[in-house]
Amino acid sequence: MIRLFVPEDTESVMDIWFSASLLAHDFIPASYWKEQSGVVRDQYLPLSVTYVFVEEDRVCGFLSILNGSTIGALFVAPDCQGRGIGSALLGHVQEAAEVLTLCVYVENSAARMFYEKRGFVLLSRRETETGHDEYVMRWVAES
Repeated sequence: MIRLFVPEDTESVMDIWFSASLLAHDFIPASYWKEQSGVVRDQYLPLSVTYVFVEEDRVCGFLSILNGSTIGALFVAPDCQGRGIGSALLGHVQEAAEVLTLCVYVENSAARMFYEKRGFVLLSRRETETGHDEYVMRWVAES
């Protein structure tokens, strides 16, 4: 089931964000993600519209939208990956959107391929504060 995030989901979402970030971004030191956790919890989550995927009363993944059209996060708990949860969350927001943009680290080829298979195209490459570049990608709904 996909539903809107509620404050009671915060710990589960933060646990997923941290563990999945370490797994997907093993090229960035774990200390970076630890330092960012407060920003994600206290600034990012309150400013975004977040959807959670719940299975048997457990939050297994989430997707956050910023400014109405930017995917700021799509993470699935490591033990739940490969079961279509990310696809379901992305499909859920694509149904209601005309345009979506996102950034994905260049080294995260699995995520880049995931988005390309779902219609996202590469727009540009940009530097980040981590020292690792990101691709900026966009999806446009079919007319």
